Amino acid sequence: MKTIRSGAAIISSIALMLSAGAVSANDATDVERPDAPKMTLAEIRAFNAKLPKDHRYYIVCKREGTTGSLVKAIRTCQTREDIERLARDAQDGTREVMDRARVQPGCPGGLCPG
Repeated sequence: MKTIRSGAAIISSIALMLSAGAVSANDATDVERPDAPKMTLAEIRAFNAKLPKDHRYYIVCKREGTTGSLVKAIRTCQTREDIERLARDAQDGTREVMDRARVQPGCPGGLCPG
């Protein structure tokens, strides 16, 4: 009988945690867009604590080493939305360059003006 009660307690605890997660995910839709580059690391941690990791305003920070230095590094922070936009823009730009550079038969040198 004791194992049945503890099993029921575990199931109810899991259900409570899942419902709490759903509430916090709904609350995360009301979050204002942050200015990530101007925020301190402590502010970023406090801001991210309110959001699920897959939220568009979740801030991701990267440390990039400076060329010629073993110690100096630059920290850059951006929202997931900004990272996705930059990646999409880079892909679009690359695709555009590749489309322009395609060799087309019948054009002098294989490249048609256009």
